[in-house]
Amino acid sequence: MVGIYFSLQSCAQNKKEKETTVTENKTMDNIEYQKEGMLFRLKYEHTNCSYEILINDMPVASHFGLGERSGLTVNLNQYILQPGKQEVTIRLYPSKKDETVFAPTLSPDSFVKIEISKNKEPMSMLDQMNAREKGQQYQWQILDYQTPKLGEKPQNFAEYKTSFEVGNKDINWKIEGWSKSQNLINTPNIRQQVDAFYADFKKTLEEGDQQKYVSMLKQSIHEEAASTPWNKDAEKDLTKTMADYAVEKRNFIYPCKDAELKFYGDGKVVTLVCKDPQTYGYSPLISKTAKNMMPKAHTFYLYKPQGSDKLEIIR
Repeated sequence: MVGIYFSLQSCAQNKKEKETTVTENKTMDNIEYQKEGMLFRLKYEHTNCSYEILINDMPVASHFGLGERSGLTVNLNQYILQPGKQEVTIRLYPSKKDETVFAPTLSPDSFVKIEISKNKEPMSMLDQMNAREKGQQYQWQILDYQTPKLGEKPQNFAEYKTSFEVGNKDINWKIEGWSKSQNLINTPNIRQQVDAFYADFKKTLEEGDQQKYVSMLKQSIHEEAASTPWNKDAEKDLTKTMADYAVEKRNFIYPCKDAELKFYGDGKVVTLVCKDPQTYGYSPLISKTAKNMMPKAHTFYLYKPQGSDKLEIIR
């Protein structure tokens, strides 16, 4: 599940722990907890471009707003479904110049830089100090990549691919994700089905339906928790946070008049993105609550599990 806070300057992920009362997700019993494990992280920055960063054809970071962003990080475990080669795709687009205008082309100095690392978890500051004193390694850089120089020839899009390896001993979680789900690209009436899901999602938040909202997110919450198997409270905390968020009073803003389907996960995952100049590249559902003045774009990715004809949120 990707909740992106949207503004004309930036967007960033946010999952603050808050207290509320909600029935715990029954799927918690299926998580195989471990005492420790590896946490994979992506650190990224960019100059003079909009961009998407994908892991195994699933978006993990994107930016289509104003301003530069650097030093941001995102956890990758929930996008790693099995050991072995993990594909990384970086797509560059022209940067935004004001609220409704993008540059016609990429700049010669446009780039995205990424670093992927892994570190042992749980690892407190004291644990890190003790490890250093004993000469033990607890963090490893596994990929350092910057997109090549574009040169002077005008272009409005560039795509680059790289990869990193995940060893068998470094993945001690079991999540299926979208790997065995149906291909959606040629599904009849897929646009109508996606539109209906977005309308229902919006109505659920407008009505403050806690239980339904958590139910819509339950598989995404479960897999995010299962991919951090050393944290027994992860699913409970995420569920409480989402339930609390559902009952906040909100207004949906920036109504999107033109949205399009985008497919990911080798055609097994679909989402809606807005084509309107002001909110281009973001979810058509953007809301603002009284508790947080920063608008939030409700970005999520839908799939159909094998044997089901119902769209569900997978991330």
